[in-house]
Amino acid sequence: MSIFSNDAFLQLYSDFVKYRKSRLFKRRSLPAIHARCSERVNGSEYITPEKHADVFPPTAPKQDSLALNATFKARIIMKPYTPTSTQPTLLFIPDISGFTQFVHNTEITHSQHIIEELLEVLIDANEIGLVVSEIEGDAILFYLEGKAPTAAELLAQVQRMYVKFHAHLKKYETHRICQCGACRMANQLALKFVVHYGDIAHKQVKQYSKLFGKDVIVAHRLMKNEVPHEEYVLLTHQLINACSSWVQIEQAAWAAPESGEGTYDFGSISYCSIPLDPLKNHVPEPTIEDYSLPGATTKLVAFETVIEAPIELVFDVLSDLSARHHWMLGVTGSDKLNSRIPQHGSTHRCIMNGDESDPFFISHNFETSSELITFTDTNLKDGLVFVYRLRRIGTAVTRAEHHIFMKLHFLKELLLKRGLKKKYQGFAEGSWHNMNRYCKELVEEDKQPPAQILLEPAAVA
Repeated sequence: MSIFSNDAFLQLYSDFVKYRKSRLFKRRSLPAIHARCSERVNGSEYITPEKHADVFPPTAPKQDSLALNATFKARIIMKPYTPTSTQPTLLFIPDISGFTQFVHNTEITHSQHIIEELLEVLIDANEIGLVVSEIEGDAILFYLEGKAPTAAELLAQVQRMYVKFHAHLKKYETHRICQCGACRMANQLALKFVVHYGDIAHKQVKQYSKLFGKDVIVAHRLMKNEVPHEEYVLLTHQLINACSSWVQIEQAAWAAPESGEGTYDFGSISYCSIPLDPLKNHVPEPTIEDYSLPGATTKLVAFETVIEAPIELVFDVLSDLSARHHWMLGVTGSDKLNSRIPQHGSTHRCIMNGDESDPFFISHNFETSSELITFTDTNLKDGLVFVYRLRRIGTAVTRAEHHIFMKLHFLKELLLKRGLKKKYQGFAEGSWHNMNRYCKELVEEDKQPPAQILLEPAAVA
């Protein structure tokens, strides 16, 4: 006989009582009902009046059989209840150091975007099959069930994540255009790892699965330790003893492991740590790419207008690649963005037709000051170059210029003669009309666009 959880069995019994009160069923003792429940759960067969006359009287309508089986299908736990079991599991936690100070002392919007991008970099760098259990603010709880990885496998994973993390920060520092505190301080963030191995269970809370067990607590307590380095990987002896290859840790590591021990509320635990600073030599310098389009010299459009809004707000709207649909003619959305904060090399696709014909742009050549801003959007596939120039002409008035260039070949020359120039002229006029309307609405409603690019560092009080 199957064993049910109390809630499941009580619900089953309640369902039977409802049908019994309809007087279509004979009274049955609790053991008999339990036996029938067990038979149904174990998949023996559906309950029908023909096959189960002991439950259904001969006169029971067919719809009552269907109703009862529907109730079973909705309510019954389809496998016997068994206590939650544990299994050996690797716990792997990369943690971004300096996160709390970074968020508290900088602009919340940009600090949030930067941390999100860094967490995505760590997840994308996973190459040993780690599974994300949950994002814990500035850290990721990964796990891997089964046999522990070798020292070489695990340390290679640590090195890959560390190098990708700092390569992203280096690129951000050289490519950023924003001068806010978050963007300027991002390169001060650091990374550490805590790795443990133990018996873990999965706890189901509604549709969510949570890791559960003493060793989960151990791994999180170890985030606070006496390791003297800012960036390190901490490996517990419980992990080291789980795999014979860990005797080779000194050969696999890039620096000599250092022994340590911590005393916590659950007792003492021994570990070794390896500083990550030597890995900085493996972090590549960012490549400064040239996104210009040689030969794009034929000017299709030279449009100029006045926007009734401050230059900072106009630039925020113009450079926010995710918000082009608010003002750009024919655009319904944007995708394929490689950065949440505009920077040199930011990419986006303007969704117009919803297929591969939609234009894909790279933003580059930003030159910013408090009075004049220029940058370029290049569509390499279609040979189009959009050059934007904003000039301050008052505290709340901006002069905007939009120049469109094209790299011509024979077919495009024919199209140019047939109205291509007129098409893009209308595109520019309509788009900048929408831009003026949208910026005026933001000013009147005292709203800030999401990008919020700071062109000059804030003055220190």
